[in-house]
Amino acid sequence: MPLIPEHILDEVQSRTDIAELIGRYVPLKRAGRHFKALCPFHKERTPSFHINTDKQIFHCFGCGVGGNIFSFLMHQERLTFPEAVRQVAESVGVPIPTQDASARNGHTEQQLALLEKACRYYERVLAHPQQGRGAREYLRKRGVTDRGRETFRLGCAPRGWDGLIQAAKKSQIPLGQLEAAGLLVQGPRGPVDRFRQRLIFPIQDVRGRVVGFGGRSLANQEPKYLNSPETPVYSKGRQLFGLVHAKGAIAKANTALLVEGYFDCLLLWQCGVEAVVSPLGTALTPEQARLLLRYTEHVTLAFDADAAGETATLRGIDVLIEAGFAVQVAQLPSGVDPDECIRAYGAEAFQGLVAKAAGVMEFLLTCAAKRYNLREAEARVRAAQFVLPTVAKVSNAMLRAEYVRLLAERLRLDEDAVLEELRKAKPRNVPQTAAPVAKRQGSGRGVEALLTALVLDRPARLDAIRGEPLVEQLSDRRLWRIVATIAELREAGQREPAPAQVISRLSGVPAGAGQAGLAEEELGPLVSELVQLAQAQPDSDAVFEGCVRRLRADGRKRQLEQLRGQMQIAQQLGREQDVTRLLTAYQQLVKEGAKG
Repeated sequence: MPLIPEHILDEVQSRTDIAELIGRYVPLKRAGRHFKALCPFHKERTPSFHINTDKQIFHCFGCGVGGNIFSFLMHQERLTFPEAVRQVAESVGVPIPTQDASARNGHTEQQLALLEKACRYYERVLAHPQQGRGAREYLRKRGVTDRGRETFRLGCAPRGWDGLIQAAKKSQIPLGQLEAAGLLVQGPRGPVDRFRQRLIFPIQDVRGRVVGFGGRSLANQEPKYLNSPETPVYSKGRQLFGLVHAKGAIAKANTALLVEGYFDCLLLWQCGVEAVVSPLGTALTPEQARLLLRYTEHVTLAFDADAAGETATLRGIDVLIEAGFAVQVAQLPSGVDPDECIRAYGAEAFQGLVAKAAGVMEFLLTCAAKRYNLREAEARVRAAQFVLPTVAKVSNAMLRAEYVRLLAERLRLDEDAVLEELRKAKPRNVPQTAAPVAKRQGSGRGVEALLTALVLDRPARLDAIRGEPLVEQLSDRRLWRIVATIAELREAGQREPAPAQVISRLSGVPAGAGQAGLAEEELGPLVSELVQLAQAQPDSDAVFEGCVRRLRADGRKRQLEQLRGQMQIAQQLGREQDVTRLLTAYQQLVKEGAKG
């Protein structure tokens, strides 16, 4: 990854007055030639935060935080190093060159400028006396105030097929740029606006830049919500709606509320619950979790109180726990979402539900009780197996042991047996050591590495295992992330993504972004090693088929072990019918294995 040259960093710092920059965030008092202030990073009554204007550094003698202008922004705005450099560089007019002479950044800036113009166009349409009347009436019924509308920059796409296109033509904006930004689509008779007769929610990144849009139907179109497609500046799995407005409140309270919908987020913010964000019409992703981790390690989930919301909550819990969050779950009245809860019961009642949010284990045990008859021993075993995959993601050994003890106690199971089942689940979720992949070809993990290498070499090989659980069963989470990333890129339209593209997606930082340390282990070296491994195979197609056969066999072996365990439990409980059913399934699986 190209580095930002040292002379550029020096130039940015030489043009920036650290006292002026910090003074934008906290009141300063002169202390001789320098300044002091109440520290913005911890609570204090006597100023211990000092700014040395000669050295262009700051230091707090209370909490120990210190550094330069970039360090301050990284702490204050929760930015990475390259983001902080770029933000300061833009404010003082220093261009940041990249290896490709800024061509990529130039295209990015052009697209961001176009999206900003589109946002202003949609805002104007919403404010128009006639064109925006229906959308404004809809917002009024949903309880959105003028302040909420203006803060979140809501807009409206008009009824016609080409309102934005005609506005772009008047401004001499090429239609190709609109298409690249995801603002138009090609219809049977030519290009048409992507968003038509929809309420528009601009999607902003943490710096407030518009990177995409969400459109809510105003005329019963399908789908009800339509989002911008993946573009060079927008990936829905890497942004959180409302974060630009919530980040300060989240950092101050050291907690975040995560809800599902645009309206949930906006209405809660209006009611004073400012530390609230939402994923963008998709299941919570690891990238979104890592973004939120910049601001807090505590999250309360408040998803819809229906079957789909419960499923989303379960997935979200796993993603957040694996990222290192402490998680709670607010349990809403059955069948309602936060938006409906606020309108029906009021903001104070909703805040009371959040204050009484359940811990992870309580929520999981409640879900298990809905699914299984806990009066039966076999059902209690299945309930434990329902909970354990989440417990296995807990990195803190003491907390994990306490969850095991609580699970065994509540389900009346032997604690040692629960712990043994947990150990069986751990290899699927714990990252493996970084031993060279080429030295592990004889092991199961060696086969996984070889399969991953061959998919990297030719991504179309994923078609051969589509619908099979082979990828999900990869025990090395680094390999799983690589293959999953290749699949994501293919779904986004890049049918044969190159290894360099895979590395960029894995890193989460575009080429030329700078010297930031990544939130996770850098996987670029592993990708390049796997590429070398694939190129060393004399007959790669035959080797790939062999890997697939081996992993299928390993999967059957695990299924057979599970069936044997289930039969043992059924025999102990005297459930002969279950024993017969399980034995039939076992024999069928053995036959399938014999066929190859």
